[in-house]
Amino acid sequence: MKLRIEVNYSFGKLGRAMPKIIKEYLNEYAQGAETGSKQNIDKGLSPIKSSTKKWRRVKGYPEDPPLKASGNLYNSIKANKNTMDIVQYGVWHNNGEVPTTQARPFISTDDRTRNKINADFKRKTKQAVSVKRKFVLQM
Repeated sequence: MKLRIEVNYSFGKLGRAMPKIIKEYLNEYAQGAETGSKQNIDKGLSPIKSSTKKWRRVKGYPEDPPLKASGNLYNSIKANKNTMDIVQYGVWHNNGEVPTTQARPFISTDDRTRNKINADFKRKTKQAVSVKRKFVLQM
């Protein structure tokens, strides 16, 4: 019996390319998270309490939108290579860990950006695993 096997992929090639693909993915995701988080704050989140509006008026801050009183939180949102930097209380607001207010989840990418990043990852992975020349094993 004769056996012929054709292989048009290489997991070794994929393994060598994967660190770069992952690094690019994380960089793009951090950029998308910066943009998406700022867009979420700009378009508005759940309304703030009347007591918070009163406090903001006294301090000279705008009453709306939530999470953008002084601008410190908003301006701290920065993509830094493969991570997103933000002041600690931004994470607390996102997760609902501030006792005087409800959770306002704003840290995210928009669907369009996330879909593009994921499609790029799949395309680069598929490209990295494939080889142009087929390997033929005959037994």
